Amino acid sequence: MTLEKSPRFDSELEAIVDFIAKDSPNRALHFFDEIISKINQIPSNPYIHKKRKFLDDENIREMIFKGYTIPFLIDTKNGKIVVLGIFNQNLWE
Repeated sequence: MTLEKSPRFDSELEAIVDFIAKDSPNRALHFFDEIISKINQIPSNPYIHKKRKFLDDENIREMIFKGYTIPFLIDTKNGKIVVLGIFNQNLWE
């Protein structure tokens, strides 16, 4: 399966990294590298991650990383995984 990051994910991740960089550019870069590395591992075993609460769909999962939730869609029809976004304590809609 291929991995695709949505524009929404890219935008949300950029905002998080920019916020972290205000305090520590090195920590922001490290966070970015770590999270991208973890996301790139999703295709090897996407169903290991838990299903999204309140959704009755086996193909919508979420990865938790350092308190951030990264929802993603397993698109079996098109053979890809789409990373939908990233959020922390705020509600993601």
